Amino acid sequence: MNKNRRSLLKQLGAAGAIGLGSVGLSGTASAHVQDPYADRWVAADSSNYSNTNRSASSINWVVIHVTQGSYAGAVSWLQNPDSNVSAQYVMRNSDGHTTQMVHNEDTAWHAGGTNYNAHSVGIEHEGYVGETNFTDALYQKSANIVSWLCDTYGISKTHPTGVAPCDARNGSGIIGHHQVPESDCGYNDHTDPGSTWDWNYFMSLVNGGDGGGDRFVDGDRVTPTTNLNTREQPGTDQPIVATISPGEVGEIMNGPIDKDGYRWWGVHWLDRNVWGWSVEQYLTDA
Repeated sequence: MNKNRRSLLKQLGAAGAIGLGSVGLSGTASAHVQDPYADRWVAADSSNYSNTNRSASSINWVVIHVTQGSYAGAVSWLQNPDSNVSAQYVMRNSDGHTTQMVHNEDTAWHAGGTNYNAHSVGIEHEGYVGETNFTDALYQKSANIVSWLCDTYGISKTHPTGVAPCDARNGSGIIGHHQVPESDCGYNDHTDPGSTWDWNYFMSLVNGGDGGGDRFVDGDRVTPTTNLNTREQPGTDQPIVATISPGEVGEIMNGPIDKDGYRWWGVHWLDRNVWGWSVEQYLTDA
């Protein structure tokens, strides 16, 4: 699904795919796409980001950050020309109130790495790494924004584990700041979003769940939304049993199990009489 969207974006370019000339958060006509979830626009200092007017197809990643300070303090800091940092969004923990500070088509200075600033959108969440208990309101609002970003720019709604690809052009997904690679392709020295950030809960919300309970139960009939590999065990490195096509029907037999940034279900694919593990985000009710 996202792969098809990304292919379309690359064919059409930014103008054809997302419609230039929309009304931005400031209320003035611009070439920027309006985010329906941001509550206000407060511009970062112009010296803290690059006015690049990126194409939609060049935005591959969403990077999750934690502010290490207050919401108001973070917004103020990104307006300070001495900070030399920025992010597209800053979010308040208590209620999810969101300030957009850099247009998504422009390049915020938040990630570093080899070229991750150029190919990502950064979201700062109010709090302290490993200390803050993030609220349901924050998780839900952030998930709304991230889901919209993924739909708008063709970003994969997945959370890869481990360090991200050295070249940001060679992948797509939703990652923490700590996963952005250094120039030597290894881990950086950041730790956000930290141990109190619930990735499973957050990714469930991003993918349309309610963050609680499971999407399927044993006995549910499902079909893939795209050609889908089913594997011997949960995990992207496991042997492929079969590639299942949309319209083929399977029965949920086991799961879920979270592995490699995905939620996996054991499915008996009835048309082929094969059993394997398949990724939840590519399954829908049959």
